[in-house]
Amino acid sequence: MKQYISALKYLLLLVLGIALMVLAFRGQDWGKLLEDLREADYVWVAASLIVCFLAHVVRAIRWRMMISPLGHGTPSILSACYAIIIGYMANVAFPRMGEVSRCGVINKTDNIPIIKLIGTVIVERVVDLLMLLIILALGIILQFDLLANFLYQNVLVKLDGSAGNLTILVFAGLVLLLAIGLFYLLMKKREWGIKNKLYKLFMDMKSGIMSVKGLEDKTGFVFCSVLIWFLYGLSTYLCFFALEATSGLGVFAALSVLVFSSLGMIVPVQGGIGAFHYMVSEGLLVYDIPKSEGLAYALLIHSSQTILILFAGAISLILIMLKTSKAIRNG
Repeated sequence: MKQYISALKYLLLLVLGIALMVLAFRGQDWGKLLEDLREADYVWVAASLIVCFLAHVVRAIRWRMMISPLGHGTPSILSACYAIIIGYMANVAFPRMGEVSRCGVINKTDNIPIIKLIGTVIVERVVDLLMLLIILALGIILQFDLLANFLYQNVLVKLDGSAGNLTILVFAGLVLLLAIGLFYLLMKKREWGIKNKLYKLFMDMKSGIMSVKGLEDKTGFVFCSVLIWFLYGLSTYLCFFALEATSGLGVFAALSVLVFSSLGMIVPVQGGIGAFHYMVSEGLLVYDIPKSEGLAYALLIHSSQTILILFAGAISLILIMLKTSKAIRNG
């Protein structure tokens, strides 16, 4: 039964992603869109991908800093990179599975408890959210007239009416599911010894979350956190030059598009499909980039990065399997 529910959940998320994709590309001239993609300068796309990949490497380095204080050893940079890329690859097919997947990789290669690793990932997500909020605030301060009006029209205004009612219904549904889950756990308390298990789970996760306090190089951690988002922004900026329509955009526009794209990736659909394209194309309208050109840019950067993740993820998965199988034979 659990397998059917999981399958249904991922199917519904896929349908949502497709619906958002249809919404984003509705009424567009596909001939013009394909022409823009054919005429794109893929040298700039390649440069954008290289910078994006460097951001993943820095993320792996930062994660190692957080794992080290756990007291179970520190994985190699290669293992951490493999885990990060495999996690991103998992997110393409199964939203939010990447966090668990990458923890599973390090568990296999370095025998570090998964639940403690998940604690470090929670901290990482909080730090990334903080960085995103800082970038958003910086973008609004530097381009207040442009972005404040966009956020008002596309976020606050659209929460009125039916959209607002839908938001309330979704929230109520989530609360109901949480209540049912808690009730089920309480009913199974005696059978599973759930109290002790939840306590152990909490303590293990807490040690991962508190790992940030034991960082040996806090300055390096902050530097890596800033560098990751700088590289994301640089990747976004370099890809502007791939299309004639966006080649004139500046650094501030890249800052804004980085925020829009990140908000699109937060939506729990496979690989951010639809949501990413919609948010980026809508955001580029602020800079007088027509919808069709904005979608061409969104399609170009999203597709190229997805291909990179799938290719690098497949190689990482093979290398991890070879490494673990060799360790088993030697063990």
